[in-house]
Amino acid sequence: MMHEHGMQPGMQQKDMVMMEMWETLTEDQKKTLMKRMLDSKIMMKEGMIKHFQFKIETMRMIKEMLDAS
Repeated sequence: MMHEHGMQPGMQQKDMVMMEMWETLTEDQKKTLMKRMLDSKIMMKEGMIKHFQFKIETMRMIKEMLDAS
């Protein structure tokens, strides 16, 4: 069933643009784009890990300070 402007339920205009763009890409371009999308997710997860490592180090530092007093 189509809704506003002929879009399917739950689909936003940017999703429609991305679908149209995807259909025009060559197989090599699709492969390159998929690799970059995976790299982006990996970088995000690595950033989260670094953030948690920093928080753990900070908590350990606070614990040592409390143990010393």
